Amino acid sequence: MSVRRRWIVAAALFALLLIVATFPMRLALSLSGASDAGISAREIRGSVWSGALIDARLGALPIGSVRASLSPLALLGGDTELAFERADQRLGPLAGRLHGSNPRGMSDVNGTTSLAGGLGPIPADTIRFEGATIRFDAAGKCVEARGRIQLSVAAPIAGLDLSQGLSGPLSCAGGRAQAALASQSGMERLTLGFDGQGNYRAQFAINVDRDPAMAAALAVLGFKPGSNGFVLATSGRF
Repeated sequence: MSVRRRWIVAAALFALLLIVATFPMRLALSLSGASDAGISAREIRGSVWSGALIDARLGALPIGSVRASLSPLALLGGDTELAFERADQRLGPLAGRLHGSNPRGMSDVNGTTSLAGGLGPIPADTIRFEGATIRFDAAGKCVEARGRIQLSVAAPIAGLDLSQGLSGPLSCAGGRAQAALASQSGMERLTLGFDGQGNYRAQFAINVDRDPAMAAALAVLGFKPGSNGFVLATSGRF
C-alpha cells in the first residue's frame, strides 16, 4: 500500500470515528429501537460516547437522571447496549447496562430504585439490585437471570417488621424470570415471576405461627390461609 493510500485510509477511519463520537444519543436510541425495549426518558442529551438521560425509565421502573453511553460495536451490529450510571446523593447510586435486543433486558445492575405502584396490594416501594441480570428473547421468554434483588416494604403489614426487606436470587423458571425472596427470619416469603412484556405474578406468604390476632389482621388485608401460612396472590404489569 502506497503512503498516499495509507493516508487516505487513515483519514477515512478518523472521519468515521469522528462521526460516531459525535452522533447524537437521542437519534441513536431512536434508530436502534430502544423504545421497543421499554427504554425512555423525558430528555436525551449529548452524543453516543457521552450522553445523559433525564428522568429515564425502564418500563415502569424509574431510573432517574443518568450519565449514559452506547456501545458503537453493538450499534454497528444493529443492537442497543446502553451503559448507565447515576450518582445521586438523594436517590443513591445505580449503574448497569440496558440491552435493546439480542436478547433484551438489563445486565450487571447494582443500586436502588423505586418500584412505582408497588406490587398491587403488596406495598413494596423500593427495589435493590445486586449484580442483577435479566434478559428475554424476542418471544419474551427468559433466557438469562442471575444476581439478587431486595424488595423494601415500607408500609406495616399486620404489625410485622419488614424494614430489612425481603431478598433472594434471580433465575429463569418456566420461561419467566423469577425472584424467590425471603425476610431475615424466613417467616415471610415472596415469589415474584415476570415475563418480557412486564407482566408479573406475585405470591406473598406469611407464617403466622398460630397467632390468631395476626391471622385475623392478615385476613382483613386479603390474605388467604394456605399450606405455607397466610398467602396473598396478585398480578399486574410493571
